[in-house]
Amino acid sequence: MSYQEYTVKRRTPAWVIWLILVSGVGLTLLAFYFSMSWEKKAQQLLFQQRVEGIVATLNKELAINIEVLLGLNALFQSSRHVDREEFGIYTLSKLARYDTIHALEWVPRIAAGDREQHELQARKEGLENYVITQGSRAGTMVSADERAEYFPVYYVEPLTGNEIVIGYDLASNPSRLSMLKQSAASGEVRATSGIQLIQGDLGILIAVPLFSRDAEGELLGFTAGVYRIARILQQVFKLSHIDPSEFNMKIWDSTSTDQSQLLFSTVDGPFAPGIYVHTSQLRVVGRNWTISVTPSASYINREVTVGPWLILIAGLLLSLLLTQYVRILRYREAKVRYLVEQRTQALALSERTTNTILDSAVSAVITIDKLGTVQRFNPAAEKIFGYASDEVVGNNVKMLMPEPYHSEHDDYLRNYQQTRDAKIIGIGREVSGRRKDGALFPMLLAVGEAKVDSDPIYVGTVLDITLQKEAERALINAKNSAERANRQKSEFLNMMSHELRTPLTVILGYLPILKKADALPPAEMIAQMATDIDASGQHLLTLINDLLDLSKIESGSMSLVLEVVVASDVVDSVIAKLAKSAKEKGIELTSKVTGLAMYADRFRLQQILINLIGNAIKFTQQGSITIESKEKSGFVELSVIDTGSGISDDDLPVIFEKFRQIDSSSTRSLGGSGLGLAITKQLVELHGGEVSVDSELGKGSRFSFTIPTKGGSE
Repeated sequence: MSYQEYTVKRRTPAWVIWLILVSGVGLTLLAFYFSMSWEKKAQQLLFQQRVEGIVATLNKELAINIEVLLGLNALFQSSRHVDREEFGIYTLSKLARYDTIHALEWVPRIAAGDREQHELQARKEGLENYVITQGSRAGTMVSADERAEYFPVYYVEPLTGNEIVIGYDLASNPSRLSMLKQSAASGEVRATSGIQLIQGDLGILIAVPLFSRDAEGELLGFTAGVYRIARILQQVFKLSHIDPSEFNMKIWDSTSTDQSQLLFSTVDGPFAPGIYVHTSQLRVVGRNWTISVTPSASYINREVTVGPWLILIAGLLLSLLLTQYVRILRYREAKVRYLVEQRTQALALSERTTNTILDSAVSAVITIDKLGTVQRFNPAAEKIFGYASDEVVGNNVKMLMPEPYHSEHDDYLRNYQQTRDAKIIGIGREVSGRRKDGALFPMLLAVGEAKVDSDPIYVGTVLDITLQKEAERALINAKNSAERANRQKSEFLNMMSHELRTPLTVILGYLPILKKADALPPAEMIAQMATDIDASGQHLLTLINDLLDLSKIESGSMSLVLEVVVASDVVDSVIAKLAKSAKEKGIELTSKVTGLAMYADRFRLQQILINLIGNAIKFTQQGSITIESKEKSGFVELSVIDTGSGISDDDLPVIFEKFRQIDSSSTRSLGGSGLGLAITKQLVELHGGEVSVDSELGKGSRFSFTIPTKGGSE
């Protein structure tokens, strides 16, 4: 055999080997690039999800702390006079539970003409040398200057360590005076910017206005709280089960457009360049907080994976595993993106609800006496329960309770007063409430006890948690849907593993025989081997093209080359390609398509017809396949009608879905990726048309699709 003859005989096998090698290397490099990109996106999405969780927990923790201050304000509203002892009883129990609260205060409004009498009264109450004070430039407390009104700190707990603030006039500080005026004018909770505490760290002062209950609604003063920002953040990290070393965080008070004040920081100086920063805005009782978080080096190092590099090293022999890894990685990205969106929606709803509660004081406050008679029923309670205040005040509070609480309430109240055995008082719990229309709803109930003239009063705060319960059910449903989708994708990947391995097995099985130059088989056998290798390579190429087409469509990179085409020409060219397959099965393949003009991509239109007619041939054992056409309101409708096995009614809704197969076992036996109908549907929709199917099990199917005649629907 001459050198030229040997080259001719070896050309086809060598071409197939190089095709497999080049395709494998190309796919490996492409997958490596995309896997690195998707890995980075997934890390950013996971980081964003954790940061949003921190912000939501911070928002919730601030709301819980402010609820303590609202409860203290409710105590003053429900009592004619709260003395220093009663103030201490209420506040010390709260301070013991919340170490984030630096101090709770009562700040009365003192007119200039009442200053002397106020100072005298304070001394009679045991505050020796009490005067209204203000800070001096030397850093000491001096007697306050004369002004129209004063807002001195009169009650404060804990007293130890805060003695210096007794009598301190908040109106002597311009920023605090501005906050008090805003709170009094709006009647809502307001906060200062960051203030330097005696202990050295930063805090914020939050005040709630208290007005007289007469028609004039005169400002009586403020209940105020000093909150330590650093401790609030410590509690947030603890509740979120997050190691603070994983994040670099800065919080600014950005209420003023002129300048921002740094309230909290875990790092010195600006964030390191090159690290992605997630910034959130938080509304805190009238002030705007800007929260910026970056991942620390330990977090980034922990999240780095070696997957993409392993894919690169694997090369051609691991191309199948690379495809599977990319699929898993894309699923992971899609799953993370879905959870972030649901969580973002849920967090946005929770944030809007919480801000509405804080800004408009929507927490229901109900005050009862020792007999259970309602003394106060605020507007928020009216909204929740549907009763007007005058319908409830003077009646027993059990009218708001369903059975069995309705019948047991009076006995429980008497038993508590006799034995002090508490089941709800001092302990928040979830119970059911009854609205005016009789509807039941879940709610969080917290009840506090105070003494007024030696008689107990009970202050209850109610929060309607109907939306939270619905959100929990929605999350459970979403989890179940995600698990179903994962099972469907696993079945698809198992099928693809089999389909890709089959042609590779044929190719790699023949190669050892053809590499033995001194023991080559007869020429007829080599020709047959070459034919088998060519068929296997074409099959492998078809599978890869299906995957690449689906990837292009999903990423939005698929583009169409639109032109005017004649329906009969395209259909005739496809029938010419598939006529041999139909003839081998004894199936009559005919066209009734006329010369209707369409505006389409000729290549993609052929791909659609090949998929539909090829499926008809594959699933038709005997009979005929007919292609028809007709005009339909600016579209041309093409139909492929077969007398094959048909499709059951249960399977019809899922035949065009990705990763869904009506019979995975038959798909494997007949070959194919199982993506043909999914790609067909998306190609038709890219043209602006629609695809539909009518089928009866055992009697055949009719697949129809529309293509516009003038560039799309008008």
